[in-house]
Amino acid sequence: MKKQKIKAILFDLDGTLIYSIPLHKKSFQLLFQEFGCSLKISEVSKYIRWSTEEIYQKLKVRERLDLDLEKFLQLRRKKYYSLISRKKLVFENRVKALKKLKKKYCLGLVTNSSRFSMERSTTARFRKLFNPTITFSDVLRGKPNPEMLLLACKKLRVKPSECILIGDSIVDVKAAKAAGIKVLAFYHKTGASSLSELRKTKPTKLIRNLRELDSFLKKIEN
Repeated sequence: MKKQKIKAILFDLDGTLIYSIPLHKKSFQLLFQEFGCSLKISEVSKYIRWSTEEIYQKLKVRERLDLDLEKFLQLRRKKYYSLISRKKLVFENRVKALKKLKKKYCLGLVTNSSRFSMERSTTARFRKLFNPTITFSDVLRGKPNPEMLLLACKKLRVKPSECILIGDSIVDVKAAKAAGIKVLAFYHKTGASSLSELRKTKPTKLIRNLRELDSFLKKIEN
């Protein structure tokens, strides 16, 4: 493998660094039950990788919802925040890995969650590990569009070729490829995408823990 200099590592949030995907799925299921729409968790899984705004547009037509976007967003947040109110979402073992990586690399956060949701789901101490933090609130189009990844590169003053993205969803892989960024698809049982889905997108590498990231970095830099 050709030697390459990596200056920055970008991370997805939901499912990658925090335990939130099952809770997001449940919040949507509860929301639609309120309107008489019975959706199985497996059905919700098809939509969960998108932003809430995009999910609304897709499901409004399918379920013929008589509900405007703002009301939908308010209700969805209420369901989600009630589920996370007593839970610790951040994977502590990943925080340890992040602190180690921060000694050598710039770390950025790129998430399809709104800034309010991101801040509600994390702690100030956790967020200080990243600069910048780019959310759906900061761009016109979320992943799989590469806009937020390219914005992160601009703020970090690095080229896309000098970055790596770590994410658990096929939209992460698609966004990284569109931006010209190497992408490590992070598979685990509570992630947003299945193993077969991630394999089909052909990421730079498929990993199951952040220790494999260390090995990958050593391999391409030495």
